[in-house]
Amino acid sequence: MIMERPTRADPILAALVALPAVSVAAFGLGHASPAAQVGMFWVLMATVQSAAVLLSWQVARLSATRRPERRLFESFAATAGLLVLGDLVQLGATFRDPLSNGAINGTGAQLVLIVVAIVVLLHGLLRFPLGSPDPAERRRLGIDSATVMAAATTVSLYTFTLPDGPHSVGWAVTLAASLLVQPGLFLVVIFAMVKMTLAGRSPFSRAAGILYAACALLQGGLQAVPFSVYLDQDVMPWLYGLNVVGSGLFAVAARVQARHIATPAPRVRPARRPYSLLPWGAVAVVWALTGTVLALDGLTPRSWLVWGGTTVTTILVVVRQRAAFRHIEELLRERDELAARLTHLAYHDSLTGLANRALFLHRLEQALAAGPVTVFHLDLDAFKPVNDAHGHAAGDRLLVEAGIRMRAAVREGDLVARLGGDEFAVLAPQLPADRRAALTDTLTDALRGTVRIGTADVALSASVGHATGGPGTHGPDGLLHEADLAMYAVKDRRRERSREPIDASR
Repeated sequence: MIMERPTRADPILAALVALPAVSVAAFGLGHASPAAQVGMFWVLMATVQSAAVLLSWQVARLSATRRPERRLFESFAATAGLLVLGDLVQLGATFRDPLSNGAINGTGAQLVLIVVAIVVLLHGLLRFPLGSPDPAERRRLGIDSATVMAAATTVSLYTFTLPDGPHSVGWAVTLAASLLVQPGLFLVVIFAMVKMTLAGRSPFSRAAGILYAACALLQGGLQAVPFSVYLDQDVMPWLYGLNVVGSGLFAVAARVQARHIATPAPRVRPARRPYSLLPWGAVAVVWALTGTVLALDGLTPRSWLVWGGTTVTTILVVVRQRAAFRHIEELLRERDELAARLTHLAYHDSLTGLANRALFLHRLEQALAAGPVTVFHLDLDAFKPVNDAHGHAAGDRLLVEAGIRMRAAVREGDLVARLGGDEFAVLAPQLPADRRAALTDTLTDALRGTVRIGTADVALSASVGHATGGPGTHGPDGLLHEADLAMYAVKDRRRERSREPIDASR
């Protein structure tokens, strides 16, 4: 959504709004002859569509730094230019015979120009990029667009009337041109609206987008009116006036867009809904049309055409729903994987992959409630000199190696944790008393020796102390503290032995 700033008086915009309004009144309420009405109509159409050319080109120049928008509005200008050429062709036909069928409804040359204009417009719309770069999202948008287009095709073909006359080559050419100009233009209009609605990226301001949509709907509806209706002298003036209004809306929208770019307002983008109701609306329309046709006409060839279009539209919605379910499954799987990774990061040491202090204390609390538990507290000896002599990377490598050796030394089901720095702990539930000293020796032996780091052999040793507790006698912190004290007692005894004088007689 784009918030528009209040605009100052704009004489060009006022003229573009007034001209179609006056035209409707002049056509519908005036008393000019049919010949004069035909001539005036093509002059007005050439005027408003020439304004659309100039203003669309101005918007393209103002959008020079945004290439997709610039190319889109250049295609708008080219489309309007081709329509102006068609108007000039019609003026020539009007001068020759203002009441001929070609002057009123369009000559073959004008139909060709309209077809080319539709192709140019469709090319510009197709080149405008979608808002999402994700291939899966683009496929889902494609299915949604195909669903709406299938419904629109069904409706347009149902309302299309075959040309009169014998089925000759000329009739076939007229049929092809009529399909492109009537249902073809209607489908281009619907496609434009669908793409801008579903893509999540609009090249228009909100006001300009509404005006372009109104222009597209009005022109699409007018092109669906059978040619024979234009020959009705009571209806023709009003249809002429509405055609001028439709072309005038195109020019008005371009002018509004130009003013928006020249004086941009702050953008406020609401959260985008993760799905669109447009395809479901399309399904509702074709099913309503099917029910109406079957109730009024029964099983006719046209009814089978509608039924076929409804079937295709429904199948596309089913395919889209299946794609949505698969997307939801992928999102749920990604959510579970992310939750597992976050949980692992929250309860494990990032360097060694061992449990951290939080997980260790949590598991220790659970183990204490179930039975006797032995906790081993380990501290690497002379770890700081390793960092000082070889760098922190070497110290990290030593910590990782210590974790690997400890996991290999304990029983399956025992928990090894890094409490922080060079301190580790082992949780051994239900460890028999005669195995406690043995596991202490096993851990001490596992952490004794050297570790090859780069070109240096780094000494590795550790002090190990343990404590045992049970339900109701110890808390997690208290038991870990006792093991810590036992470990420091081992470390102190080692220091004392290292200070004892050597007996030369031994």
